[in-house]
Amino acid sequence: MNTEGSPLLAQLQDIHSAGAPGWWPPAPGWWILALLVLLLMAWMLKQWLAWRSARKRRADWLEALDRINREHDPSEQPHEFLAGLNRLFRAVALRAFPDKGCARLQGEDWVSFIVRQMPDQNEESLLALARGPYESLPRFDAALLNQSARAWVSLYG
Repeated sequence: MNTEGSPLLAQLQDIHSAGAPGWWPPAPGWWILALLVLLLMAWMLKQWLAWRSARKRRADWLEALDRINREHDPSEQPHEFLAGLNRLFRAVALRAFPDKGCARLQGEDWVSFIVRQMPDQNEESLLALARGPYESLPRFDAALLNQSARAWVSLYG
């Protein structure tokens, strides 16, 4: 054996394990999990913003209905009252049903469209929306029309 090489052999150490892995950079699975969490948070934010927007829109339309009732007494200004309700029904319909062609509906076709969307409503009271503007003194139940308008806004607003 070579005596000159023994001091070098004496310096060799036994096999040792590697050190603990560092925390950075994370493993690919953690990156994927972080991306999924960010996507979920973005989706939840989008849903919340849409919910808040719809809630504000409904509140605005209900305020518009209250304004119609304050500004136009159905017994003294029936035509203005019915015109305001018609505008409200149409605004909600255009927002809720943009692809059903409700913008061009008039008269009894318009009322039939509303009744198809809300079958539990009284069609006779809603016919005032179609016939009222053409009558000299339209007769209708304003409370029932207000109830129908509130239901319409609550369902589709």
